[in-house]
Amino acid sequence: MDAPKIPTDEAERIKALLSAEILDTQNEPMFDNLTTLVADVFDVPIVAISLVDETRQWFKSIHGLDVCETSREVSFCGHVVHQKVPMVVEDARQDTRFFDNPLVQEGPEIVFYAGVPVFYKHHGEKYPIGTLCLIDYKPRDFDQTALRWLKAFAYEIELILDMRRSTEKAEAANDAKSTFLANMTHELRTPMSGIIGILDILRQGTLDKAQLNQVSLASKSANQMLSVINDILDFSKIDADKVTVNNEAFNLYELFSSVIETFALHQQSQKKKFILNCQWDKTLNVNGDPMRLRQILFNLLSNADKFTTNGEVAVTAKVFDIDSENIRINCDVSDTGIGIEQEQLERLFIPFEQLDNASSRKYGGTGLGLVISQRLCELMGGSISVESKLGHGSTFRFFITLQKTSVVTNEECDEVTSIESKKSTLSQLSVLLAEDDLTNRFTLEYFLTHLDISFDSALNGREALEKLSHYQNDKRYDVILMDCQMPEKDGFETSRQIRTEQHLSPYKQVPIIALTANALEGDREKCLQAGMTDYMTKPVDINTLIDKLYKWGVSNI
Repeated sequence: MDAPKIPTDEAERIKALLSAEILDTQNEPMFDNLTTLVADVFDVPIVAISLVDETRQWFKSIHGLDVCETSREVSFCGHVVHQKVPMVVEDARQDTRFFDNPLVQEGPEIVFYAGVPVFYKHHGEKYPIGTLCLIDYKPRDFDQTALRWLKAFAYEIELILDMRRSTEKAEAANDAKSTFLANMTHELRTPMSGIIGILDILRQGTLDKAQLNQVSLASKSANQMLSVINDILDFSKIDADKVTVNNEAFNLYELFSSVIETFALHQQSQKKKFILNCQWDKTLNVNGDPMRLRQILFNLLSNADKFTTNGEVAVTAKVFDIDSENIRINCDVSDTGIGIEQEQLERLFIPFEQLDNASSRKYGGTGLGLVISQRLCELMGGSISVESKLGHGSTFRFFITLQKTSVVTNEECDEVTSIESKKSTLSQLSVLLAEDDLTNRFTLEYFLTHLDISFDSALNGREALEKLSHYQNDKRYDVILMDCQMPEKDGFETSRQIRTEQHLSPYKQVPIIALTANALEGDREKCLQAGMTDYMTKPVDINTLIDKLYKWGVSNI
């Protein structure tokens, strides 16, 4: 028996094989489907994609034989790898190289073999890392036409390997981008959260009219910058298909009214009005994603507000039954603003596009708000369109699908408990605040002091655990506010320890509210998996803090 010789470039060939990252991997349909097809085309019982390493040939896919590998020393494919050219053995029993080979003498009793090399590029050079081979139990003729067909199928394998490598590189690059975005989110949103928080504190102080105006302008600029950051992050998530739609009960009218009230309250000009016309019962509750619906409305209203100096911005919404379980919301957001030329309408939903450079300079923004709204509508089973006339305003029309529900929302049960009413109950609470950023910690400490809430602060997870360990049972914390990214021990690990360690058992059920500057898909799930109860994205305003503490703290007293 002639054993296959070792190629002179064996070391580089093995490096090429390993760089393909395919050895000892799971079955993949694209390879299995190909070997099945080749078996049908050539009418042979066995077809294999064989990869040859230092000691064995391993089958990435094999049709017609239940084996995963054999020794390289007895392999036919080892000869093809050495020669780097196709090899055909029409009758191995009559071939002096193979007649006494164990694979011929014993199982699987190979008689016919035809193999062509499969090449893989590494550092600009192609190396034979294995073969595509045909095996039969009887002698066969194999002409040049058949050999050309087999070479063509081997080339398809090479293309699959290249595609596989490109896909893996793209996924790795996408993972790296996600990591970068997560870090960038934290690094940008953390200082912005601090700035916005301090400005909110200043606005609540004793300021004269000029000072209040200056603080308001600074706050507006900070929020605009935060909005740009959020747009870029949201688009990145959507573009990477990393956005999912949540499903929870909420009151539809309350959502619409709260969004439009936000714009009306911040509108100091008497020349512009915001109008809401919801044509359904105000008690209607639905299942869907309130955060994403709010985001669509906010983006469309921001757009209308930006381009409307005088007149009105109107939201008109109707509900239609689809079937016994689902409803459809049709919503028009109309304005009496500058309008859009017909030839420019098709550019509205192109990422990073604005109508012209003058618009970008005058009105600002990233050009992503409408794109994000369009994608979110599609995720919720709907779509968005626009009608506009230059000089006469625009109407953005969208619809989404929501589920019917008989669940009564907490807001309805509380009859939308006022902020002042909630504040009066919070002074009973004792809170542990874990936050490493000085500015954000100062802001939250100010809010807690303003609410007359007893609290302790920790600079990291280690300090938080120490305070929890030393706190007496007759005077324990009712709520823990936990920053996610902290030095020494982050909020995720700290929360896991609180939930699992025996000496911290008094706090096993105490609500932990996450504080994070991150806004990426999966952050909420990551918090919940770590044992946290709820989630607040920075910057945290005082009303959001009141709502969360009321929701989780008062019930824990």
